[in-house]
Amino acid sequence: MAPEDVMIRSKLVIASVALGVIAAFAVVAEPAQAGTCVPVTVKGRAADPAAATTRAAIKLTQRAAAIGGKIKNSSTDCKKGPPGGFVCITSAVVCP
Repeated sequence: MAPEDVMIRSKLVIASVALGVIAAFAVVAEPAQAGTCVPVTVKGRAADPAAATTRAAIKLTQRAAAIGGKIKNSSTDCKKGPPGGFVCITSAVVCP
């Protein structure tokens, strides 16, 4: 065999081993659970901030039940809305 053939074969063996190692890690590695949690935003409107927050919380609970998940990391922001009213926006992450 010529020295060039030996070099080509050794490179081929090295490439095959590297590919095998990558394939083994791909099979053994646990797949990422993409899309398991869903961001949810709901609005509650009422004459006072407490009632608007309660309405937003009720809507969020209903949305989480419809998705079939549990509420994680929620936050609420209230602002003056229509004349004489408030709008509270609750954002959360719903996970199974």
